[in-house]
Amino acid sequence: MNEFELWNLLQEGDEAAFAQVYHQYVDALYGYGQNLGYEAADIEDAIQELFVKIYHKRGQYQTVKNLKVYLFIALKNTLLNKRSKVKVIELNPELHDAEEASMEEKWILKEQSQIDRQLLKEGIAQLSPRQKQVLYFRFFKTMSFKQIAEHLQINPQSAKNIAQSAVKKLKAFLTLLTLLVLLFS
Repeated sequence: MNEFELWNLLQEGDEAAFAQVYHQYVDALYGYGQNLGYEAADIEDAIQELFVKIYHKRGQYQTVKNLKVYLFIALKNTLLNKRSKVKVIELNPELHDAEEASMEEKWILKEQSQIDRQLLKEGIAQLSPRQKQVLYFRFFKTMSFKQIAEHLQINPQSAKNIAQSAVKKLKAFLTLLTLLVLLFS
């Protein structure tokens, strides 16, 4: 049986013709994939993908004049499609240095954040208990001044005043520390 007849039978759904095409060309396709420089696993996957596609789309193909050439081209296209889906990672020393610098910057920012938290704790320690309460309700519980006033049984204006004086005290404390660091560094 020639390739033309074999292809036509395959297109009509003949399972034996399909099996014959597979067995007749699988080794040649594998060798062709190796000559193109692909890995064995990729070649095997591509051959399987190619024949699954041929099987599912049988009856939809046009007449093929040279089955071997058609299969080789189809395999090459399948392999190229598989390769384009793989994300290529290029090693670039400049990118590595930038990433390393980025990690260093993240570490510095984390360290600075810890220092800032510690300074804020020390500043809060300088506040009166009432100021601590108001700031806690305002910034951690996100309560309005009216809610804070009701909770502490004071008027809303007093709650605002306490919050403002606490914030001023914290700013003064942090400014003083910043000046001291600048003077002694």
